Amino acid sequence: MPSSPKIKKEDMLKTALDIVMESGYSALNIKEVAKRLGCSTAPISWQFGGMDGLRTELIPFAEQYVEEEYYRRKEAVDELSAFELRGRGTIELALDKPMLFQFLYMGDRSQLLSAGFQLNTENNTGIYKPLADRLGITVSQATDFSMTMIIYTHGIGSLIASGIVKDTKENMFQMIHNTGITYLKGLGAKL
Repeated sequence: MPSSPKIKKEDMLKTALDIVMESGYSALNIKEVAKRLGCSTAPISWQFGGMDGLRTELIPFAEQYVEEEYYRRKEAVDELSAFELRGRGTIELALDKPMLFQFLYMGDRSQLLSAGFQLNTENNTGIYKPLADRLGITVSQATDFSMTMIIYTHGIGSLIASGIVKDTKENMFQMIHNTGITYLKGLGAKL
């Protein structure tokens, strides 16, 4: 009797991610992953130690997917364009994959994110200094600008992913761009 092909851990995570993107976090379970992979639940349960393990390992896998697909740092010419591209990526994710946006950034599950951001400047000065230097503003101003725009963009993304706001990518991009420029002009930034 021929042995069945071994199912890779990455295939299990990709299948779980597909379920979340199509039907949402609440639809994710080992039986559905097994069904889609054409196997029993045993290899998945063995690999992850159960549903909690699968969900826990899916978080960084989903974050990596979003980083590669939506946050295109390689296209940035400087710190300001990198920051704007990240905002655009957030809006694109909310429009293209609202269930994935909800999984990562909204609801009960979101507090389990392995990454995140902190609002204090003591630990993050190095992150904001290049942006401050580029714009000719203080690190504190760059931090305030960044955090304000992250929260603003996340709010728009949440409204989009929830189906409350329906608009084009171009209009949403223009909205976050205009808001950022207005904020920076108020700081006297060199644009």
